Formats: sequence, C-alpha cells, structure tokens
Amino acid sequence: MYLNNFRVSSSFNDLFKDLHTPSGPTLVSVDFEVYGNVQGVYFNKYCKDMCLNLGLRGWVRNSRKGTVVGKIQGEKERVDDMAMWLRLQGSPGSRIEHCAFRNWSIIDGYDFRDFRILY
Repeated sequence: MYLNNFRVSSSFNDLFKDLHTPSGPTLVSVDFEVYGNVQGVYFNKYCKDMCLNLGLRGWVRNSRKGTVVGKIQGEKERVDDMAMWLRLQGSPGSRIEHCAFRNWSIIDGYDFRDFRILY
C-alpha cells in the first residue's frame, strides 16, 4: 500500500486492521498538512463541516507557508474517510497537490471536545 508516495508496510496496516476495544471501535489520532491551492477557498470551513459530520474532533488552521495543517481524532474508519477527503477532494475551488499524514497513533481518549478552526 502507498500513502503519500511512500510504501506503507503491511505490519503498519495490520496494526490498525480490525482493532476494536471492548468498549467500541479503536480511536486514532493523526496530524496532517495539505499542500496546493488550499487557502482562500474555504478549505478550513469545509474541513470543519466534514469532520463534524463524521463525528471527529481536533482542529485545522492555515500555516504561514501557504498550507493547511491540523489534527484529527476519532474512530479509525471515520478518520480514514476524512484522510481520503483531505487527499482527494477538499473544498470546491481547492487544488490539492498532496497531503502528508504524520504521527498516526492509537489513543485511549480524546484531547478535544469538538472540531475547531484555529486562527
């Protein structure tokens, strides 16, 4: 499997495959950075709306270098859905060159109450 043009080992995929805690699905956290024409096209607003619709928590903001950065936390399957949106769709008018995901981790609980746009 390839993620951001890097080969992801099968052991990485196996780490997250079909994991469920006794109390429910596995919660994960990931940092992201989206490159391309993503500022000035309501990317953050659409990102927030999408995350809220998926029941995700975290934040998003514009960076000084013209990218959009953020952190997403939630059920693994829903975070995967959002990761695909960040990589392939984005807001109307945006042009995504690529999206980098860093610091994937399994978490015991949320660090955020909701999803917010930071300024």
